[in-house]
Amino acid sequence: MNFKRWVRAVVMSSIRKISAVAGSPLLRLAVLVIGLAVALAVGWWLGPDTPLLDIRTWRGESSAWRPLLFVLLFGVAALVFTPRPALSVIAGILFTLPVAVPVVVAGTVLGAGLAFGIARLLGREALAPFLAKGRLSALDSAFARRGFTATVICRLLPVLPYGVVNYGAGVTRVRLLPFLAGTAVGTLPANIAYITAGSALTAGDGWMPAIWFALAVVALVFVGWLARRLVHARSSPSQGQDCAEGTASQH
Repeated sequence: MNFKRWVRAVVMSSIRKISAVAGSPLLRLAVLVIGLAVALAVGWWLGPDTPLLDIRTWRGESSAWRPLLFVLLFGVAALVFTPRPALSVIAGILFTLPVAVPVVVAGTVLGAGLAFGIARLLGREALAPFLAKGRLSALDSAFARRGFTATVICRLLPVLPYGVVNYGAGVTRVRLLPFLAGTAVGTLPANIAYITAGSALTAGDGWMPAIWFALAVVALVFVGWLARRLVHARSSPSQGQDCAEGTASQH
């Protein structure tokens, strides 16, 4: 009887220890880092010659299910850092503009949400102490207070890759819905430009794709300029406040 109790106690203690280790924030962060490395390796291995980016592969699919399958592909491809412009161009070739735009927007939002959720689940708790210090704290606070605006600005800045923003936002305090809405709005001009570029490659479309492409490029340039103005406008007062606080702290 005592032996059975001892075995039970050992088993229960082992289960508790394993659960504690599995729930460790550092362990989850390690899983995230390994997962990102694997995703990069898979994306590099697939490359531009993958059948998923082959127009003939998609034209062989049933036209009724093609939009839904493409949205799902877009979401999964975002996890392995597949270039979003290539997928948007393919959508412009496969679908008409009224179909391609919602398909690409839905795929963009789906991919962003999946990557965001993975980073939030595995990396947020471990990285939270680092985001509470220095300039990272200001960035984290900006995402927490104005998640939609901050996300739109990040999406409009060409130096920030789509996949990096997806995972990076997941470890901040930004809420999911403002992040997804900001993603849909901030990536829309570029998505339309890529879609119309793909549509212009198809025969018989006349000048309309070229007109839409030109309008999308103009809109993209304008919102990019506006985003930079917003960034400078927000950074200047904060820098002045920092200097004022630093001066006050010296007296």
